[in-house]
Amino acid sequence: MTQTRPSSPLRSAVVTALAEWGQDGVTRSPLQRLLLWQQAAQESTSTPHSTTNALLLQGIERLMVSAPQDAALLRRRFLDNELAHKLANEANWAESTFYRKQNEAIDQLTDLFEGWEQAAWLEHSATLASRLEPPSYVQLIGVDAHLTHLAALLVQPGPPWLLAIEALGGMGKTALADALARQLLAQRAIHALGWVTARQSVFNLGGSITPLALPVLTAGALVEALYNQLTPPAARPAAVGYEEMVRALTRRLKAQPHVIFIDNLETVLDVEKLLPTLRQLANPTRFVLTTRHSRFGEPDIYHFALPELSQHHAQLFIRQEARLRNLPQVAAASDSDLQPIIATVGGNPLALRLVVGQLHIHALDTILADLTQGQTAKVENFYTFIYGRAWAYLSELERQALLALPMTHEEGGTLAYLAAVSRLGQDALSTALDRLVALNLVDCRRVGLSETRYTIHNLTRTFLHRQIAHWPEAEKPGREQSA
Repeated sequence: MTQTRPSSPLRSAVVTALAEWGQDGVTRSPLQRLLLWQQAAQESTSTPHSTTNALLLQGIERLMVSAPQDAALLRRRFLDNELAHKLANEANWAESTFYRKQNEAIDQLTDLFEGWEQAAWLEHSATLASRLEPPSYVQLIGVDAHLTHLAALLVQPGPPWLLAIEALGGMGKTALADALARQLLAQRAIHALGWVTARQSVFNLGGSITPLALPVLTAGALVEALYNQLTPPAARPAAVGYEEMVRALTRRLKAQPHVIFIDNLETVLDVEKLLPTLRQLANPTRFVLTTRHSRFGEPDIYHFALPELSQHHAQLFIRQEARLRNLPQVAAASDSDLQPIIATVGGNPLALRLVVGQLHIHALDTILADLTQGQTAKVENFYTFIYGRAWAYLSELERQALLALPMTHEEGGTLAYLAAVSRLGQDALSTALDRLVALNLVDCRRVGLSETRYTIHNLTRTFLHRQIAHWPEAEKPGREQSA
């Protein structure tokens, strides 16, 4: 059979689907990668082969409008199974001419399916994107490698099924997850998506914490939110309990792979109840969790620790924020002029945005001094948003261990060094560090397999300097402890 143009994967699939129209025992569809086919399969209880035939028939009926002769040829040749030489003789064509006409008709049908699929994707992507929150960024900086890495994990065959993006508050976990979801949709890498947030408040760059009008999320409420988001209204019973919702979600998420994003996992009240439910729903569906708390004790979670922006990317970020806020002098500042900002708050995007925003009113030295020593409401609210929840639940031992970290070099200190400067026993210190690392207050950097160094972000260092300043002299790290 001579083809009028090189074959594409879609054209090959269309040819196979036409050839299999009347065959028995066909169990797989050559069109199953199409969103059109998957949508049709969801709405029908038919076999994959019947779903394919119904889609082909729709395509030929659509082709009848724009190219009636091509549609009629395909219908008679494949759907009615008429012989090629009979149709050629009837049209007074040579057999080679008939096959050329047939190929042209298949090209037309393939083009129709391409356009139809494109339109379906545009509508479908808009529906899925509507489940996301409005993006909090104009352009993300310094995350390209992270997006590439995470996207590859989400489309590869096999595990991991649970992925956690973990970092301190303000580091951009939600923004990264949002960009990841939008990239996957734009690349048509996923066909189904869900998004649920457990966030309870946001930090306004004017310096205030704004509570969100959302109930505190429980495992049951989260499952209900997912159920309502993913289940068409017509398919929902009037009253349904937790177990029924889980069963319905299990059927859906097992039948069609989704990527489900759960934002701010640490604020879910009963995470211990939720995680077994997510495991039940996972595979082939994947869950992406954003959280301030790392759960290293869970054996099946892929942990992605989101690092702070590098010095170079932090400078680019500051200049971008300055341009967006019409601060041309800041945007044009030299690297050395911007270095004190990074030395004080590191590469925490939220902190950088706070500093840039205040430059409309205050001098840089005043802003940085306030972050290090001051008592303004803006700074107090900022530190409360980033550290308040974690700091409030630290034990005295854990606070003492954390307050020893500013005495280390930026590359970090070993367990033995921290024990010496904090005057805490290594066993107690090791236990405290377990929790501090899990809360993303402390980073651990491995030097081979034989050595680990513990360090903190510049912003945490600045926060702790303020905390130390408020402690009684006798209780400061490095002095003899009574306990």
